[in-house]
Amino acid sequence: MTRASEERAARPAEPLAGLVWPMARGAEALEALARSAGLPLPRTRAKVVGQAPTDPNRLGEWLDAAAQSQGLELDLAYTRHGEVEKALLRASPALLDVVTSEGVQVAALLRVSASGRTARVIAPDETERDVPLAWLTSGVQALVEGTQASTVDRVLSRAAMPEPQRLLARRALLGAQLANTHLVASRTLRLPPGARLVHHLKALSTAPRLALVLVLAILIQVCVLSAWWLIGRGAFEGQLDHGWLWAWALMGLTAVPLQAALAWTQGSLALDLSALLRRRLLAGALAMPVDEAKRGGIGEYVGRTFESAGMEQMALAGSFTSLLAVVDLTLAGSVTLSGPAGMLGLVALGGYCVLLGVLVARQSLLFRGWTEARVVMTHALIERMLGHRTRLAQEQPSRWHEEEDQELARYSDASERWDAGTARVTTLARRGLLPVAIIAILPGVLAGANTASIAVGVGAALLGARAVMSLAVGALALMGSRVLFSAVRPMLDAARLSGAAGDQDGEDAAPQVTPLAATEAPSRSQALLEVRDVYFKHPASPRAVLEGASVVIHPGERVLLEGASGSGKSTLASILTGLRRQGSGVVLLRGLDMSTWTQDGWGAQIAGAPQFHENHIISGTLAMNLLLGRAWPHTQDDVKLARELCEELGLGDLLQRMPAGILQMVGERGWQLSHGEQSRIFVARALLQRVQVVVLDEAFGALDPVTMRKVMACVEQRAPTLIVIAHP
Repeated sequence: MTRASEERAARPAEPLAGLVWPMARGAEALEALARSAGLPLPRTRAKVVGQAPTDPNRLGEWLDAAAQSQGLELDLAYTRHGEVEKALLRASPALLDVVTSEGVQVAALLRVSASGRTARVIAPDETERDVPLAWLTSGVQALVEGTQASTVDRVLSRAAMPEPQRLLARRALLGAQLANTHLVASRTLRLPPGARLVHHLKALSTAPRLALVLVLAILIQVCVLSAWWLIGRGAFEGQLDHGWLWAWALMGLTAVPLQAALAWTQGSLALDLSALLRRRLLAGALAMPVDEAKRGGIGEYVGRTFESAGMEQMALAGSFTSLLAVVDLTLAGSVTLSGPAGMLGLVALGGYCVLLGVLVARQSLLFRGWTEARVVMTHALIERMLGHRTRLAQEQPSRWHEEEDQELARYSDASERWDAGTARVTTLARRGLLPVAIIAILPGVLAGANTASIAVGVGAALLGARAVMSLAVGALALMGSRVLFSAVRPMLDAARLSGAAGDQDGEDAAPQVTPLAATEAPSRSQALLEVRDVYFKHPASPRAVLEGASVVIHPGERVLLEGASGSGKSTLASILTGLRRQGSGVVLLRGLDMSTWTQDGWGAQIAGAPQFHENHIISGTLAMNLLLGRAWPHTQDDVKLARELCEELGLGDLLQRMPAGILQMVGERGWQLSHGEQSRIFVARALLQRVQVVVLDEAFGALDPVTMRKVMACVEQRAPTLIVIAHP
């Protein structure tokens, strides 16, 4: 009998009784789990507005927003039915949706044991309990077993199998039936990428791990110096017996596991910091203001991507190299003081480091010029590749190479200056200190220092030369990362600002948030959406696009916004849908300001179909493109609703032509869609998001009159409240 079957056979009828939280207390479970896991709670005084929904399909949305109210986030882990246990092994700390006799409840998973047999959970009384991991696995898998479980149980009841074999057979049959069924295995609790950096560093235990790196580096150097002291003392005193040799060998062997521990600690910390940096860069790229994101071309963003990778590598490598070099330099200074050079040697060591610091600072100018030349060349290359056909038609072939030659010449010149400067710095760092240290030793030698003292001075010089070389390499890397930082700073600033609401100036008080959008609309006498005196101006524009814009929209209304090109219609639509923040004025949804809502909460109430050139078909299935606003994995009901909506929008013929129907791959590598088909997919995507307000920005321009009437009839029927933007 396997371990899993033994645990299942031994457990009671309701194994998770008293260990899981009711869904209504999900926010309490989240906070208790965060405290037990040692995660910082940036918003300890935030209040959650609203109760847990009765619709099971919206429980995840409510938990996500409850996490946002505490300054945290839940990272969903999707997996297949048969791989839930593997997913749980690496999920903690996490909230798990489990099925019990009381329905869907929440388990607060704190950690999984090293053996993978047991898991520690936070019970509703906030005590920690150890339970078999198989219990949690079964509870999560039951989310998708549904009618399959009852069918399998009926089959097994007729087989009259004994209990242990029956459990194994049940698990095997369910696994075969649900092999390709996906579900949310866990919701890992973590800080959002835009949270304050100090909170992220605290969650990663950065300070203790750095302290461990320093301690290990010091111990390694102590072992090395002790080994050389032992062998040197024995050699100079003429007493190199077996005891001295054994002590020397022991010190050398002790340094080996210490070096391995240092490499592991440094590597794991570097990986965690690298992952944090990449998460912040990605979050910043997604959170950048629309106007800022549009300002650069594709070549600029490719260049930023390259620079971010270089900055990450140089910052991490330079930081650790410089840190270890400082340890070596400190020990070299202490050894120098005990040698014949004394204070003079220490002054020479410090002065040489200052000289190298000046040269490294000068290198920053050369590195900046080299970087700018490289970025310009990358940007130009990408733009020319995208506009290759236009260039073929408009530019003489004899002149194609002129700009490239100039850019290559500038890059080559900047590269030569940078390489020459770097060679000077590294050569001086590698070879320059040793003669200086020997000169500093000469007064002591002339004063009659003994042989052992001279050997100590030479050893200190060698140790100092190695430390200075490492310090120069680390300083060059840090200098380079500082230069590259300017390319990715807009993304990092956007990530920081996206997580700064309610957490500015060290305050942990946050505004109340509505964690879940209400499914029912307010009464028609109440305003659903209010815009009061909104003012907006693009950063590079001399005049405002919107001045004093005001509108009040009640539930169920159909509003048409008309205006000439450039009158601010699309800008107002982007403000209503949350893509832009108004410069001044008030935008209220259900009486609450935009800053009061979570980003997901606002988006769950208002959906839009932007203009065609600002909307996109993603390479994937048609169902995925239609259901982007719904939870993943899609349910059968979601897919059925999407298919029905396509029929109403006149896309039925398209589905019939596609070999896989609504599951056909579309986009760059899949089925090619016409302009009108894409426009209707954008409309369907907005209607399928279960929102109260639908904003359509010139969504019917590519449709013929017959199709447009069909689409308008569908939109009129499906949209609870509708705003249509069009030219007069």
